[in-house]
Amino acid sequence: MRAWTAVLRTTIRQLLGGKRSLFLGLLALIPALVTFLATTNTSPSGAFRTFHDAPVAILFLIVLPIASLVLGSAALGDERRDGTLSFLVLRPMRRSAIASAKLAAAWIAAVAVSGFATLAAAVVISIRVDDWGMLLPLMVGAALSCAAYTAVFLVLGHLTSRAVLAGLVYLFLWESGISFAAESLANVSLFRIGLSAYAGMVDGAPTILDDVLGSLTPGPGGAAVKAVVITAGAVGGAAWLLAHRDLAAPAE
Repeated sequence: MRAWTAVLRTTIRQLLGGKRSLFLGLLALIPALVTFLATTNTSPSGAFRTFHDAPVAILFLIVLPIASLVLGSAALGDERRDGTLSFLVLRPMRRSAIASAKLAAAWIAAVAVSGFATLAAAVVISIRVDDWGMLLPLMVGAALSCAAYTAVFLVLGHLTSRAVLAGLVYLFLWESGISFAAESLANVSLFRIGLSAYAGMVDGAPTILDDVLGSLTPGPGGAAVKAVVITAGAVGGAAWLLAHRDLAAPAE
């Protein structure tokens, strides 16, 4: 357990250090800024609807996935690119423990960024509508989406040095495009995991977000199960790669 905690702490420090944190911090301010500008001089009901038209979309379609992509792909990708991954696996730890520590670190870092973005946006809209009931649901939804995204991008970061580019193509081609083409595709959309949890916890949100949620049933329970399944699969996949892939060679 001590070795697992050491890997966790070291990875969090690595992920949230330097220019990366500055970029992600500025990105996290966008939903709050858009919320402030878009809801100025509007009624509480108008502000509530406007918040779900733009700021929520920016939060779940841009801020959360990009933060998760940058941090998730770096958790193992940086180690492999720097040639230190082979030293990491020499620790007296199971490969699954290494993978789970790396994923936990990426998730905590992503939640820190998304939590800042969510809190800032939630404070602005809560003041506008005089209702703080959206804060906790937004936090829960953001945490679940971050878990799914970081899990997928953790494995991707180990597979290729171009993980960020590949991830961006996935986000803007699939998540922001193809997944809107048919209702059935909503079940394989990662941002909708957190959004469905949020919608199930806020009165009035399911109606406004109906077109985005598609065939998904709003509620935190189902969303949590999906996030757990995806993260478990990612830990298993990353552990297998750590055990069977050449760790000395740079990712292609």
